[in-house]
Amino acid sequence: MERTGTITAVSGDTLEVTFCRPGDCEKCHACIGGEKKHVLRVKGEGHVGDAAVVSLPEQTIVKASAMAYLLPLAGLFAGMLPGALIAPQSETAGSAIGLAAALIGLTATEKKRSQSGKYAPKLLRVISAADALKN
Repeated sequence: MERTGTITAVSGDTLEVTFCRPGDCEKCHACIGGEKKHVLRVKGEGHVGDAAVVSLPEQTIVKASAMAYLLPLAGLFAGMLPGALIAPQSETAGSAIGLAAALIGLTATEKKRSQSGKYAPKLLRVISAADALKN
């Protein structure tokens, strides 16, 4: 998935890119609390006011979403089953333990995923504000 945004801040080799949501989404407000802008930080070179084209493969988005939503859900159910088999009244405790274990596992491996850069958006190109005005 490619999106084009505007560089709103530069700090060393990190660009802060602001995106406006597509017109199709503006009436829904289901994401980002109804705000029409989203800020993302990417590595690259550019200047404030330039347009930045950023990419994140859809397969990566699906994997990250699965880790964020399905893994905790699987932990919840995995903890519920032993809890229900041991004692029906302990299924809630088992669910909480399974959910906590999944969340702790995600948190413990977050640093490794962040450092790998596999889930980080990539800057494809920067279109200078001067070039954009010429077109």
